[in-house]
Amino acid sequence: MSVIVAKTAGFCWGVRRAVDSVVTEIKKGEGPFRVYGPLVHNPQVIEALKDSGVGISREPWDESGGTLFLRTHGVTVEERSRLRKLPLVLKDLTCPRVGRALAIASKMSRNGYDVIIFGDSGHHEVKAILSSAGSSGRVVSSVADVRSLPDLKKPFLLSQTTQNGEEFIEILSILRKRWPEIESSNTICDSTARRQKELRELLGKVDAVVVVGGRHSANTERLALIAGETGLPVFRVETHEELDAESLGNYRRVLLSAGASTPGWSIRKVRERLLEIQGESTGAGWIRTIFRSLIFSGVHIPFIALVIALAQRETLGGSGWGTAGLAAGFLLWSFTNFTAVLECRRVTMTSQKRQEFIRSHEGIMLAFAALSFFGACALSFLLGTAWLLWTSVATLFCFLYALPLLRKSHFFDLLRAIPGSREIMFTLAWSFLVCILPAVTLAGLDFSLRLFIWPVSLAFLFFSRSLFLDLVDLQGDALLGMDTLPLHLGAVRCRKILHASATAGGLVQITAVLLGKFPLCALGFTIAPVLLIWAYIRLEKESFPSELSVRVISDGSLAIAGLIPYLLCST
Repeated sequence: MSVIVAKTAGFCWGVRRAVDSVVTEIKKGEGPFRVYGPLVHNPQVIEALKDSGVGISREPWDESGGTLFLRTHGVTVEERSRLRKLPLVLKDLTCPRVGRALAIASKMSRNGYDVIIFGDSGHHEVKAILSSAGSSGRVVSSVADVRSLPDLKKPFLLSQTTQNGEEFIEILSILRKRWPEIESSNTICDSTARRQKELRELLGKVDAVVVVGGRHSANTERLALIAGETGLPVFRVETHEELDAESLGNYRRVLLSAGASTPGWSIRKVRERLLEIQGESTGAGWIRTIFRSLIFSGVHIPFIALVIALAQRETLGGSGWGTAGLAAGFLLWSFTNFTAVLECRRVTMTSQKRQEFIRSHEGIMLAFAALSFFGACALSFLLGTAWLLWTSVATLFCFLYALPLLRKSHFFDLLRAIPGSREIMFTLAWSFLVCILPAVTLAGLDFSLRLFIWPVSLAFLFFSRSLFLDLVDLQGDALLGMDTLPLHLGAVRCRKILHASATAGGLVQITAVLLGKFPLCALGFTIAPVLLIWAYIRLEKESFPSELSVRVISDGSLAIAGLIPYLLCST
């Protein structure tokens, strides 16, 4: 099976705008926060908002205080009038495309037209448009409805924004036969039109179609109907858990599309599950499952620390680097697993497969954390008192940073609230434990320029790797309350920082070689930042990249940073 992912799948501009607005208001803290009805027709988004403290209010008429968001589908004229009288802060999140349809319906009604609305009569958006059209408005949902229309003096046709574009043209054509002078406005939003156009273009290349979206999402239903018109098997699901492996395993090429209110993380999980089904159908699924489990559990961390330590041995000299690298790696593996488990306990929803893995294997993850910590302590005894002392200091810092995850601690809560604090903490931990501490204790170096070459270059690379991971799903991170640096600085700025940081890491090693501080073979380090930048540029062009591939690339760059110069320098 190969999986083709539609580039237009997922949040449309209007939904993204609404979700971003809600997240921004939550950060201001002027609650309580409620939405008048569901913000969008997607249960995962609604549940994520609920976790963030945003409830649904279907009858807000007796409420007072707080902020009330108006759903993206719009509200009726009567509802809007009543809502404005309430002692609430109203935030209108009506999609601008829907707002345009409302304005057109109101204008044409005032000008004496009989407004015909092509849409689903029970949908919130259609109810809002019909309200704007007033007594002159009427709804048609099919060709049969069109034929049963009464005589109209000045008919005008518009559409629900998520309707089928081809059906709109067909209905307009039928209406013109009866009323040649009919006027119209195609109010189907461009995002819906592009989504449907791309779907039709891709249908001839696949054997089956998977459409992801909420059960009550009109535009998702439209995608499924369009796909079904070709006779292809269509599987409509809300989550990856609903995919039928037995049924899908028979198809070689599957198209994956999604409705406008489907979050990116949900699409990514469906894609990941389809790839699993592909492996299962070929009998090699267990290989992918084992490999993913190893990556998600972090067993590769000690190896990465080891090869970076061995590369330093070749460039700085001294002995005991292998033991030091393993000691640092085991300690970092322990820190990573420990904090990951605690962070997963704080959220009820997950946007990543790794989070789901941690949650379902919490005992194993904590066992690995404990074993790796004791392994680090045992190796620290072999490396001497100084190493054991600094290992204790590093452990204390890790515990203090994780303390707010265990209990309320005002000071350390503020520490974790600093934008990018997690990235900075782990960047410093890797640079210190893998580079500075071994260099001082094993290579006999004083605080000279050579001491800082490896820790600085690794710090730049590790920080770039952290941004690489954080930039994959900004919308999901924001919606689920994850506080990453890109959410504070913006995607564009953080892309520039990623490129600059990765480039700086390579330039540090190049400068060291040019100044004669390191041998020529140390330039092997530069392959890692080049790979990271190249991979990010490629992933930006890919629709909903696999989380596993993203983690393999990001952590693989760290492994390459040590392995390549080690192999080059030791031969």
